[in-house]
Amino acid sequence: MPPIRLSDEQMSALLAASHPLPPDSRSAFLEHCARELARLPMVGDGVLHRVIMQVQRQYFDPPDLSAPTHGRVSKYR
Repeated sequence: MPPIRLSDEQMSALLAASHPLPPDSRSAFLEHCARELARLPMVGDGVLHRVIMQVQRQYFDPPDLSAPTHGRVSKYR
């Protein structure tokens, strides 16, 4: 795979997008993004954002907020 040119800001955005993911999925997410970006002739901020959003959906596992949490007390319940 040829090297991908990203600015410091773009690389920071890519790394920041990996933080909400489970730690064991982050490297797979970054590799998947790299494969997608390598297919493109030019990577701008908008393209990078679209790729991140598309790939992140495949790796993000949202927490189940409907399950009761025992042991936690909230003044708002």
